[in-house]
Order: sequence, then C-alpha cells, then structure tokens
Amino acid sequence: MKKILLSISTVALVSITVYAGKNTMPVPSKPIEVPPSPTKSDSTLPLGLYLGGGLTYASTECKCQDITLTKNEVPKNEGKSYGVNLKAGYDFNEFIGIEGKYLHTPWGDEGKALKHYGVYLKPNYTVSEYIDIYGLLGYGKTDCESLKEAKKGFSWGLGGEYTLNKKKGKNSGVGIYAEYLQPLKKSSPNEIKTNVANVGIAYHY
Repeated sequence: MKKILLSISTVALVSITVYAGKNTMPVPSKPIEVPPSPTKSDSTLPLGLYLGGGLTYASTECKCQDITLTKNEVPKNEGKSYGVNLKAGYDFNEFIGIEGKYLHTPWGDEGKALKHYGVYLKPNYTVSEYIDIYGLLGYGKTDCESLKEAKKGFSWGLGGEYTLNKKKGKNSGVGIYAEYLQPLKKSSPNEIKTNVANVGIAYHY
C-alpha cells in the first residue's frame, strides 16, 4: 500500500512540475544597443581637385607713341580677340584654393592675339548651395602680339560658379563658371592693358 501511495505521489509531483514549466513566462533579455553608423557630413562645396575649360574674349588696349605726331599726342589703339581657356586647381577647403590658368586668343583683330599663363590664390565665398563667388590673385606671364617681348607680373580677377547638380553629401560636381581677368597690369600710359572674360565648364573630382 505504501508503495502505491509513493508511486502516485511521484507521478503527481512530476505532472505538477511539467505543467508549471510549460506555463512559465520567458524572461525578456536586455536589448543590445547598436551604435549608429557614422554618416558623412554634408558639404556645400565639392572639395579637392578640379579641371575646367571654355571660351575667352579679350579686349586689348595699347597706347603707343606715334613718331608722326608733332604735339606729343598718345593715340588710343584697341583690339579684340577670341580663343580658349583652360584651368586646373585644388580647393583646400570651402574658403581657399589654388588655381593654374592658361588662355590663348588667336582669332580676332590683327596684332591683338593674347597668350597667358598664371598661378593664382583663390579665396572663395559660398553664397548658396549652388552658387560660389571667388577672387583670383596671382602672378603670370602674358604675351601679346603688340609687345616685343612677354611681360611678367601681378594678375588678378573675379569669378563665379553655378553648380548644376546638388552638392550635399557629394565630393564631386559639374559647374558653369564666368570670370573677369586682368592678366597684364598696366603701370604706365604707354603700356598694354588687357581685359579678359572667360566662360566654361568645370568638373570637381
């Protein structure tokens, strides 16, 4: 009789344990926090190397002493020429860069063809997401057909660029630029003054 009672008690205890185990709620584990992946900061200017090229218009003004004049008059001699321009540069940040330029205007008035090489410091100001304006301060070599030899010296200019594609989150962009450049500084009335307008397309890598 005792054995029967012991067996019944054992079966009841096992049944209660199994039943309790089936109805036990699992303890939720603590969620693992995953750190957010670093995101690239938005930039309003495509930084780094860029190349560009386009068309050039040059107006050359030369005041040369004419030996046929008797009252020491200085006649005015102006001419126009057309050609191409190329540039390559590097933007160190959104405020400053460096740029090299080459332009050649073989077409136009006789004796007014212009050729110029220059290296420029390029301060930049971002007006909006799409528009930048900049200055050009540098040193160059300018060769004009009206001169007997090429001139070297200070050169300056102003420009602006409109980017065709959005710049946010990108390190590259295609832009249209327009510039005014004075590659040859005029230091006396008898020297040549050149005014240059450049337009073109630049690609920022």
